[in-house]
Amino acid sequence: MARHPRPFHLALAVAVASALMSAGLVPATAEPNPAEPDPVELVRVSAVGEDRQALAERLSGAGYDLVGREGDHLVVLGDQATVDELAADGARVVGREPAVSSVVPMAETATPLPARLAGEEYPTFYGGYRTVEGHYQFAEDVAEAYPELVRHLTYGESWERERDAGAGHELPVLCVTADAESGCVPEPDSEKPRFLLMAQIHAREVTTSEIAWRFVTSLVDGYGRDPEITSVLEGTEIWVVPNANPDGTALVERGIEEQGLGSTSPAWQRKNTNDTDSTVPCGTGGSWSGNHAGIDLNRNWDTRWAESGSSSNPCGQTYHGSGPNSEPETHQLADLFDRLFPAQRTEPDGSAPPDARGVLITLHTYGDYVLFPWGNAVDGPAPNDQGLRSLGFRMSHYNGYETGRPPEVLYGVSGATDDYSYDRLGVASFTYELGSARTCNGFHPAYACQDQLWGENADALLYAAKSARAPYALALGPTVSDLSVVRANGPWASVFGTADDDAYGTNGVGRPAAQDVVAAEAYVGGLPWEGGTPLPLRVVGSGPTVELAGTFATTGLGADRQLVHVRARDAEGNWGPFTAAWLDPA
Repeated sequence: MARHPRPFHLALAVAVASALMSAGLVPATAEPNPAEPDPVELVRVSAVGEDRQALAERLSGAGYDLVGREGDHLVVLGDQATVDELAADGARVVGREPAVSSVVPMAETATPLPARLAGEEYPTFYGGYRTVEGHYQFAEDVAEAYPELVRHLTYGESWERERDAGAGHELPVLCVTADAESGCVPEPDSEKPRFLLMAQIHAREVTTSEIAWRFVTSLVDGYGRDPEITSVLEGTEIWVVPNANPDGTALVERGIEEQGLGSTSPAWQRKNTNDTDSTVPCGTGGSWSGNHAGIDLNRNWDTRWAESGSSSNPCGQTYHGSGPNSEPETHQLADLFDRLFPAQRTEPDGSAPPDARGVLITLHTYGDYVLFPWGNAVDGPAPNDQGLRSLGFRMSHYNGYETGRPPEVLYGVSGATDDYSYDRLGVASFTYELGSARTCNGFHPAYACQDQLWGENADALLYAAKSARAPYALALGPTVSDLSVVRANGPWASVFGTADDDAYGTNGVGRPAAQDVVAAEAYVGGLPWEGGTPLPLRVVGSGPTVELAGTFATTGLGADRQLVHVRARDAEGNWGPFTAAWLDPA
C-alpha cells in the first residue's frame, strides 16, 4: 500500500471502479461520483437500554470516532454515512451540528515570539498555525537564542523516518530551566524535579502544539521578570515535547491546504501514518475521521493495552496497534520517561510515596477536561487518587475545566499516555482536553482562539510546574495568591497575601473538601531544601480563605532584587506549594 496518496480515497475509488468494469459487474459508463464530500458533523447519540459506558465501549471498539460527551449522550464525529451506520448499529441519533466553525480564518493572527526572536518568521498554515517544520525551526532557534535557559535534544525518530532516512521526522524535546547549559541531563536522579508537557500526540489536535509554543515563550521571556516563572526555573526543569506525532501532523497540514475540511480530507487524521496493519486499505468511503490508516498513539501504551476505549480495527480512530508500545513514537517516548523520572510506585499498596517527584501533562483537544488515571472504566481509582484528584482540581481552579477520571466525566480509555507514565513510574500524570465544542470549537478552531485557550491554561500549567517537587503532597495544601512584598521604613519589609485551601475547580467528580488555613511562612533567600530559615507570618481571620501578613528585616540581604517565597498550611498539616514575589532593591 502506498503511503499517503492524495487524494487517496479518489485514487482507490477509480481503481475499484475499473476492476468492477473489467469483471462486468457495473456498466462501462460508470464514473466516480464527482459530488463534493459531505460536511463533517458532531453527532449526538444514545442507545435505548444501554448505559453510556457500554455504548462508548461498543462504539469505540467498532471504530467510530468518539470525541466527547454531553450529559448522557455521546458525541461521534462523522458525516451522513456515519449517521446511517450508527442507526444500523442500534444507536439513536438525538442531535447533529457542524463540526467546523462557519468562520474559516483567512487572515493570519500575530504570534507571540520570545524577545530575542522578534522579527523571525516561521511557515504557517490555516490562518497562523505553525507547520511541523516551523515548530522544529522554532525549537532550534529558541535554544540557540537562550542557551542559558533552553537545551534542545532529540529523543528518537518517527515511523516514517525509521523506514526512510530521507522522510519523516526526528522527535525533539526542549528542556527549559535556569543554568540549562549545565543541567538538563536526561537521567532520572536529577537535582531538580521535572515537569513534562507533551503536545499533539493526536495529529489533528493542532491547538496543542501552539499552546506548547506559548508556554516556552512565556518561560524564556518571564525569567528574571516574572517572580513565579523565575522561581520555577530556578528550582525545576521544564521539558516540552512540541509534537509527539509529526508524521500525522504533516498529513493534516497537507489535507487542510489541499482539500480543506470536508469529510474525505486527511485534515481529520488522528493517528500516526503506520499503514502496515491495514491489509484492507483505509481511507475510502465515509468520513476520513473514522476510516484511515495508522495507530492511535494514545491507545498504544503498555498499560491496559487493548482494553476499553480502543479498537482492533486498523482503520478505526482508536486502533491500538499490533502490540503495546509497538510504535516508535510511543516506545521512544517511554524511553524518555524512564530517563527523566525515577520509578516511584514502591509502596506496598502500589502507590507512589507522598514525596514522589514529577508531573506530566499531555495536551489534547477538545472538551474542557482535566483527566487523570485510571482511564479504564473497570479499574476504579488509582492508588494515589487523593493526590491526583486534588492536583487536578487545583489546576481546574485556573482553567475552569471539568475534573475527574475519564470514566467519571467522559468514557473509559486504555493504553493512554498518562496511565502509562503513572503506572510505570508513579509520576502525577494528567490529560488536558482544551476547548469546548462550541467555544473555539473542535479540532480546527480559528487561530485567533489560541489567545483564549492560552489565557485559560497559562496559570494552570504554572501551578503544575510549581508542584513538581512533591505533587501528591503539595496539592493537598492551600494556594497562596495576591502576594506582594513592600519595603517599610528603615531596614524592614512587609509581606501580604491570601491563602486559600478552597482554591479548587467547581466542576467535576470528587471535589476535595477545604480545610481551615492555620499557618504560613516566608523564606527570603534559601528555600527549605537549601537550608533556608522560615519567617512565620500572621494568619488574619479564620476558615479556608485567610489573609497573610508579616514583617522581616532586610539587613544583610544585599542590594539586588530578591525572591521572597510564601507557603501556607491547613489544619490537617498539609503545606501547599510556594508562591514567589520580588523584594525590590532599597
